[in-house]
Amino acid sequence: MFRWFNEPQIDFMKPRRFFLAISTLACLAGIYAGVLLSQGKVNLGTDFGAGVMLRLSATNGVAMDQIRQTLKGEGYAKAQIQQVKEEGSGIKLIIKIKQDSSKEVGTTGGEVLGVFNKNFPDAHFTLDGSDEVGPAVSQKLRDVAFEAFLLSMLGILLYIAVRFDFRFGVAAIITTFHDILVVLGIIILTGREFNLLQVTALLTLAGYSLNDTVVTFDRIRENLKLLVKDHSFISLVNLSVNETLSRTINTSGTVFLTLLPLCLMGGDTLKDFAFTLLLGVVVGTYSSIFVASPILVEWNLLSGPKSQQK
Repeated sequence: MFRWFNEPQIDFMKPRRFFLAISTLACLAGIYAGVLLSQGKVNLGTDFGAGVMLRLSATNGVAMDQIRQTLKGEGYAKAQIQQVKEEGSGIKLIIKIKQDSSKEVGTTGGEVLGVFNKNFPDAHFTLDGSDEVGPAVSQKLRDVAFEAFLLSMLGILLYIAVRFDFRFGVAAIITTFHDILVVLGIIILTGREFNLLQVTALLTLAGYSLNDTVVTFDRIRENLKLLVKDHSFISLVNLSVNETLSRTINTSGTVFLTLLPLCLMGGDTLKDFAFTLLLGVVVGTYSSIFVASPILVEWNLLSGPKSQQK
């Protein structure tokens, strides 16, 4: 394995309380984002928000301001319009419209297409596809996503409890929640769309973060058996983090470089998914060093013997 450092001796644990404070503030922002999400006050995808997503194309371009004004005048004032591609003089649009209970399912696409062809006959709009989700289905999808998240967290707790001990399990769960809350907060508060694909990305980064944390915890456990007589608990944890530092950088760097092109050059749906994973890699790497291990140290300071706290 390529090593970035030759026996590094960085004191990661010295500023641990500063980083724990920063992480606590970030988690509070994530909790606030979660509250907004539960109230439906965020940019929800059609799978969570109950609505219609239309994909339209035109052979001739039309100014976006004209499209917005036309939809507003036809009763679609809250429609979200995104121009995703230009082909020659033509355009491709994605339009998201909230569910209207007074309309029959499947009629919105034809109505919007009729509005465009009436107001912009020279553009020659066509409806390439539409996705429509009703309120009952979107609620079901939200419930299933929440259940999947809870089950994954339970599985993580059981795995860590069996492999390590209670302290390590709690620290791993807190760290995983930290990563998810921080990434969720950034996604929601920056106005990015939250949909089922984002839930998939969050669960994926939870597994990645756990893997990185387990590697560090495994080294701490080994050193507890071999070096506990020669080191205090703080110095032992610090030593373990330093010993796994090159591995952490190599793993995270490889994943980061793989996701970066997808984030920059992928399609619109893939970009958001890759961005969430990319963000998760950065946050997960940070938390394995500055959150998971410091939690163990603080726990030991509160419960361990004075001789082990130096």
